[in-house]
Amino acid sequence: MKKVTGFLAFLSILSAQEIVLKPAGEYKILSNVHLVNGVSYKKPDYQALIEIPAGTTAKWEVNHETGHLEWEFKNKKPRNVKFLGYPGNYGFIPQTILEKNEGGDGDPLDIIVLGSAVDRGSIQAVKVLGALKLLDSGEQDDKIIAVPMNGPFSKVESLGELMTEFPGTVEIIRYWFTGYKGGEMHFMGYMKRKEAEVLIEKAHESWSKQHHAH
Repeated sequence: MKKVTGFLAFLSILSAQEIVLKPAGEYKILSNVHLVNGVSYKKPDYQALIEIPAGTTAKWEVNHETGHLEWEFKNKKPRNVKFLGYPGNYGFIPQTILEKNEGGDGDPLDIIVLGSAVDRGSIQAVKVLGALKLLDSGEQDDKIIAVPMNGPFSKVESLGELMTEFPGTVEIIRYWFTGYKGGEMHFMGYMKRKEAEVLIEKAHESWSKQHHAH
């Protein structure tokens, strides 16, 4: 089983935060900040905290209580998605939550960032293009689709442009998410960029209310 090694401190220019990641064995990566609550939300671009690099299948996620990265366990074994590798860098937008009382899953808003793989725990400044509307066992589990500020997708401004300039990309993402759980995920349509940004802002407001209540 491959060990998590080689993680160094890195600086997110837009947030001016130094995020220091330190491996703690094979199944955990410690951080000097809480990776949900302690990472800047928007300064001025949205940010994505990457849990699963593109092309990989190991199901890592941030522990919402501790703020550290952990390899999810299932049936007492580290979980790997039994499917093709993730078609982009997958994670969430810090300081957001989809509340269960509004049909969500109670977790931060998921995001997939197109492009080459980056290190687990990286923060990417991204441009939102839209989103997939998905239901996971009846719960809202939408996936924001975004691109890095640099790279081959950087000039794309919408899902429509992505479909035109990079044919098949959106369909690959859609079919991956509706297939990797063996049919549990149901596609409900697409969101345009403005609608996706409204969802993000709403999710941030929900996080703010919950965070400041404690």
